[in-house]
Amino acid sequence: MKLKYGIGAVIASTMLVAGCTTDKGEIKDYNEKVQKAFDEEKPVSSVGKKLNNLEQEKQKLVKEINGKDQQEVKETSKKVVDNVEEREKEFEKEEKALNDSEKEFKKAQEHVDNISDKQKKKEVEELNNALKDKYKAHDNYSKAYKNILTKEKNMFQYTSGEKVDQAEIDKKSEAVSKSYKDMNKAFKQYSDAMKKVNQEKEDVDSLA
Repeated sequence: MKLKYGIGAVIASTMLVAGCTTDKGEIKDYNEKVQKAFDEEKPVSSVGKKLNNLEQEKQKLVKEINGKDQQEVKETSKKVVDNVEEREKEFEKEEKALNDSEKEFKKAQEHVDNISDKQKKKEVEELNNALKDKYKAHDNYSKAYKNILTKEKNMFQYTSGEKVDQAEIDKKSEAVSKSYKDMNKAFKQYSDAMKKVNQEKEDVDSLA
């Protein structure tokens, strides 16, 4: 009986070690795929710099519009519209980067269910959920940012036209202001989601 018990203990011990080894492998594979997802987001930094530069250029153009010379207002308004279109094209690069990142992230999902240790699985699931929240938050931010571009384009296309009414300009200007407030709120949520991801990633890295 003692011999049988001893063999059983060895088998149980071997299974525990095998489970631990399997978990390490699954977490390692998960981390590698998540890192590939992060790598897809590298263009976002340069896009952000380009958008900031274009935003500064737009602000300079807007300051030039004083309303005294109607022809100058029209010409400057057209330049602002061109600026908006440049920002639209540039932001598309960020959207593509996040879409490509999310595709890579989804490839990591299969490893989560394969982790047998409950505590380790919980840590990985927390990172996984934080990443899902980040992609959702960026999607909301994207919609809010593109809404700004739509509202600005609409306003400056109007001021570049022949017949311009001040009341209509005020209405469109108010819509632009509101869109910026909505975007700032959405960006704050996206920023918070990214911080959460970084925190959870540190916890998961300590498991590897």
